[in-house]
Amino acid sequence: MRIRVAAWILISAFAAVLVRADVMTYGDEDCLGTLCYGASDPTAGATLQGLAAGVVTDATNSYGHSFPFSPDGGDFAGTDQIYVGSSQTGAHDGYSVSAPRINGPQVLTMDYSSLLSAGETIQTLTLGIAADDFQFPVFGQPFTAKVDGTVDTALTNELNSLNETGPVVHFFTIGLDPSIDTSSHTLTLSIDEGGDGGDGWAVDFLTVGVTGTTSAVPEPSTVLPLGLAAAALVFFTFRRRFRLS
Repeated sequence: MRIRVAAWILISAFAAVLVRADVMTYGDEDCLGTLCYGASDPTAGATLQGLAAGVVTDATNSYGHSFPFSPDGGDFAGTDQIYVGSSQTGAHDGYSVSAPRINGPQVLTMDYSSLLSAGETIQTLTLGIAADDFQFPVFGQPFTAKVDGTVDTALTNELNSLNETGPVVHFFTIGLDPSIDTSSHTLTLSIDEGGDGGDGWAVDFLTVGVTGTTSAVPEPSTVLPLGLAAAALVFFTFRRRFRLS
């Protein structure tokens, strides 16, 4: 029995599993350059990592702001930009007739490889979006969201449920299927609008949260004491058996 215990101590030392979670932000949290957040945290109340696929959490607050606005040279590609549908034939809000608007789809590519270590396995993948001026319930122009080229029904439904009634930023997070993770550890989000394309929208910033597990090789300072303890247990077990025989 003591031999088994000793072996288990050694196995446990080398088979330790670390679970960790990290979050990366893409873009400036500056309310599309209007600074409407003030000193508050626009993500407060939302869960930034650890969500199961399809689960949505919302930030506590929403933030109205002025417009128009345009991205500056330092903004993350695709953020702080007013979009309309890829084919716009109508206009329903101020964004849809503002000069800075461009046609969709809005494409945002996020590299989260720095959140992962070699050999790490992703357990959950959580996307956060500071969504601005989505108003499908009012104007009836449907949004479609794709992740890595495939329609994400849960995310599409969430965007179409937003009724921000004008230039308002609201942050939410949604769990994605971790099986979409590839060796490049990048995520491409595409948002477009159907109908007449005349309901403008924007995104201020995004987050990606990763929960991963990795087998940890212990430090030599940890392995040596454990190995000595295991060896001692084996030695005294054999010595005791020898005397009893």
